[in-house]
Order: sequence, then C-alpha cells, then structure tokens
Amino acid sequence: MRAFASASALTCLLLPAVTQAFPIDLEAHLDGVSIETQTTDISNIATVTLRNTGANAALCEATFVNGPERPAPRRVRLAAGERTVVSQSFLREITRVRVDISCSAS
Repeated sequence: MRAFASASALTCLLLPAVTQAFPIDLEAHLDGVSIETQTTDISNIATVTLRNTGANAALCEATFVNGPERPAPRRVRLAAGERTVVSQSFLREITRVRVDISCSAS
C-alpha cells in the first residue's frame, strides 16, 4: 500500500510539468485561398494544422517565432481538400509562440 501512495505522489508532482501549455498567436495572410488553421502545443512543440477548403492548390509558409531562437520557415503545398500539420520544436522553455502563415494560390 505504501508503494502505491509513493507512486501516486510522484505522479501528482510530474503532472504539472506534462500539462504545461503556452499561448500560440497566429497571424494568417491568405492571398486568394481558403485555408482553415488550428494551433496546438505538445510539450515544447508548437503545431499548426492547415486545411485547404478551396478549389485550387495553395503554397503556404509557416514561420514560428518564440523570441531568442532563430525562426525557421516551413513550406508546404496543399492540394484542394488536403490537410497537413506543420510543427516546430524549441530548445528553450516556451512562454509564447507567434506563428505567421502566408498562403497563395499555386
């Protein structure tokens, strides 16, 4: 019984570190295309789900900025009706992430 109580206490101590979330600010520049976006964070990784709801293919670039780390753009081509996830992992602890999405017809 004592081992169960110790394991339960350890789980409670680790839980806040696992559920830590940070805000993701998204700015989208959609040049004539219909793109739906949704953000998610997992540990130290920020993700953006892009879904092309338009009739034409789109070229999109996502840039993740967290402050001190160098932003690295991610480029994807989405066919009509296609959905994809772009992500960025960070080396430092995250307090806020800004994501700039630019999409245009291809």
